[in-house]
Amino acid sequence: MQKNRKVKETYKRSGYKTLTWRIIASIDTSLLTWLFSGDIIIGLKVGGMEIVTKIIIYFLHERMWRIGWKKQSDRFHHSKKRSIYKAMTYRTIGTLDTFILAWIFTKSAATGSYVALAEIFTKIIIYYFHERIWDRQKLGN
Repeated sequence: MQKNRKVKETYKRSGYKTLTWRIIASIDTSLLTWLFSGDIIIGLKVGGMEIVTKIIIYFLHERMWRIGWKKQSDRFHHSKKRSIYKAMTYRTIGTLDTFILAWIFTKSAATGSYVALAEIFTKIIIYYFHERIWDRQKLGN
């Protein structure tokens, strides 16, 4: 039987977790773009550019969800429903970002669509395992 280990969610830990997720997620996007475009350089360009755009998007998304938070009831602010809405809006914006980047670099809307659609599924699976691994880490406590 495994002991209950409380992990303290510090800023340092969140930073490490964010960094590892962004690296893994951008590698996934690079590989998908390479797979659908057939060009490893284009894959690396899309993945590299995504690091910049996704950090900006993530920050803005977080700030947008803070607007009016004092007006929201505490119950909603910490609810599963809010978390689901927040996850869905981020994934939608993130997928659109991937589509646009892949379209720009491959010069093909179809390839951009393939990459973006495939990413929806790969990111869910990869994110699940990323969360499970971090659930067992004490790094950043």
